[in-house]
Order: sequence, then structure tokens, then C-alpha cells
Amino acid sequence: MKVLIFTNSAAKYDHSVNSYHGAGWVEAFINLLEDQKEIELAVSFFHPKDHKKLKRNGLTFYPIYQPSRRSNPIKTIIGDWKGRIESETICKNLLTVVEDFKPDIIQVFGSENMFPSIQKYTKVPVVVHLQGLLNPYYNTFYPTNQSKYNFIFDLGYLKANLLGKGISSLAKRIKNKAKREAEHFKNLNYAMGRTDWDKMVTKIHNPNINYFHIDEVLRPIFYKNISTVTARERNSCIKIVTTISPTLYKGIDVIFKTAKLLKENTNLNYQWSVIGLEATDSLVEHFEKDLKLKHHLLNIKFLGIRKANDFVDTLKKAELFIHPSYIDNSPNSVCEAQILGIPVIACNVGGLASLIDDNKTGKLVPSNGTYEIVECILNYSKNHKVYWTMADKAQENAIQRHNQKKIKQEVLNVYQSIIK
Repeated sequence: MKVLIFTNSAAKYDHSVNSYHGAGWVEAFINLLEDQKEIELAVSFFHPKDHKKLKRNGLTFYPIYQPSRRSNPIKTIIGDWKGRIESETICKNLLTVVEDFKPDIIQVFGSENMFPSIQKYTKVPVVVHLQGLLNPYYNTFYPTNQSKYNFIFDLGYLKANLLGKGISSLAKRIKNKAKREAEHFKNLNYAMGRTDWDKMVTKIHNPNINYFHIDEVLRPIFYKNISTVTARERNSCIKIVTTISPTLYKGIDVIFKTAKLLKENTNLNYQWSVIGLEATDSLVEHFEKDLKLKHHLLNIKFLGIRKANDFVDTLKKAELFIHPSYIDNSPNSVCEAQILGIPVIACNVGGLASLIDDNKTGKLVPSNGTYEIVECILNYSKNHKVYWTMADKAQENAIQRHNQKKIKQEVLNVYQSIIK
């Protein structure tokens, strides 16, 4: 069986690209399949330099050259102002890959990019592996009390706005991608997903799609560190960890507002570490100005991007993992905290209810539920054993949910079902 994967990241081709948590699970998925004797695997992606087919350790790579945006800066800036996305003419490059490799099945990671367009130009069956879903993401793009004007008139975003890299330009681009995503779904026959929510969204766009439940493969380091968490006692300082990207709807404002409530209304001693953001990030500075707050006065520490080992070590020392996002499907960060056995508090948005059974394997709170998060933290300070009991149950579920052998067999079954 020949399987061709199209992905946004240069998975396993440029290892340095995947040092952060963002694309690591795609590489983990490829690792899962590449040692299968019955599968011949190829991976294709856009690349700023390379364009030649390469075989390495039994895996075939098809980098698709995408010229640097710097080659025509004026055109690029104007395009960014308008939120321009890739032209479908680039599909001829995808088709060249298909014709050379001659796959039995094509798997596309993500419904939001242009790769699913290949389904209109080939008779090879295409299955889209769902990631984020841009239509509901765009619907929840701006947080409470925020609009494009908050960022247009923010001097901290002046340069970004002039260059078409500001928040309002990003919103236009996501809107255009969301329209394209909806078109993809209309023509799509097969989808792989992992939450009740992504199944619901998929079926709303196209009730006739064949949907297959496939759970997520985590990075190898998390399987190696199962059962290594020892924090079971309530420390004098509650260590809270959150992992988010510098994205508007990931809830950085919720962290600030929650910490403010903690600081002003309780006497708790806590430290809130945020992985994935620097204190100098424009988004952090924007909300500090808008909310008139300072992170260091709220016991918030921004750790930036961490290497895998440092990332895991920070998680293992945490007493609570808080996920404040306004929208998400099945965030890797929550799954990673669960499989390590860390108590999780998360906003009940998107697919989170498929990961957390409220009051049994973690705590679910409303979107923007700052008061509810504070209440959970206070309850933890009074009876931490309840939260560690929930974390133990969540870990049991996560170990089963992310079982590599189970996922591998399910993926093979899906391939065979689609091809037949």
C-alpha cells in the first residue's frame, strides 16, 4: 500500500523545524507508520529552498519549492493587507508529486490549508486528517471586549499593521481560508477526526462525509515519562502551567484576568508559568496595556518556547495545568498534561469535552470563565487529593486514548476501508 502525506510542516525532513510542540505530533504519526512493511510512505510539503525528491531511511520526501515572500516585498505587503491566500494554481505541483509516487491513498493534514484541493484533480482517494477548524475558529477570533480596532490603534502593532502582519490582516486571511475550508468539505469524501466536536462541524458542512475516529499520537518523550510525576502533596506555592501559542483566541487575556482575581481576592501563593510566549511578545504587551496589568506583579512568568526535555520537566513539576483557550479541537498540550498525570482545568470549548469528563478526569469551566478557574484553584488549595485522583483517572484514559499500537491498527484499517 502506497500512502502519500501532504503536511504543513517539513516533518522529519527539517528536524529543527519541529523542536517546538506545534508540529511534533505529525512527525510522531509518520514515525508510527514508516516501519510498517505493508506501507510505502511518502511525505510532501512546501519548502523555501528545496524541490528535489529525496529518499532517506525508507521514507520518500517531496519538498515543493515555494519562493520566498521577500522576492517581491511590495506585492507581498499588499497581499497581506487583503488577507490573500495561496492560489490554487499551485495544485499542479501537488499533482506532479501524485503522478510520480502513484499512491493508493492520499492523506492531508489539516482542512485549513490548500492541500485538500488536490481532490479535484485526482481519482486517488483523499482523506483529510482534521486539525484546527477555521470556520468556528474565525467565529471566535476576537476575545471578549476586543475588536480589530483595539489592535489597529495600538502603537505596539504599528509596524505590523503597516506591513500587513497585524491582527486585522490575520483575521482577513483566516476568513479567506475559512471560505476555502468550507469548499473543501463540500467535495470531501473522507475525514479522520478525534472529538465529537470536529465530527459535528464536519457533518454540518457535509453530512455525506465518511468520518473515521482516529486518536492522536503524542511525541515519544511523553510516552517515556508516563508515571514519572511525583507531585502529590500541596506545596506552599501552587505551580500552575499553561502552554499556548501567540494566537489571539488562545486566551492570554484569560490568564491575566484570572491572575488578577487571584491576587486581589485571595491570599494564595502561586506561580503561573506560561510556555510558548515571551514577555516581550506583542500580544502580551497589548493585553498588559489594555487591561492595565503587569505580568510580574501577578506572579505570571513567560518561559517562551522550550526544548522538549525542558518542556516536559516544567510540566512534571506543575500542580495544575490550565487551558484558557476560547476555541480548540483537541489541544496537544492538554493531552500531554493528562498522560503525565497532571490535574487539568480547561475551558469547555470545541472538542475539550471529548478529552475531559468534568469532575471525573478534570475540571471544565465556561469560556472566559475567570471566576470559575479561580474557584477551581481555591478548591485545589483546600483539597488537592481530589484533583490528583481525577488526574490519575485522566492518565489512565490518556494512556489508552494515545496507545500507539491501537492507533496504528486503526489507521491501517481506515486506509484499507477507503481503498476498498
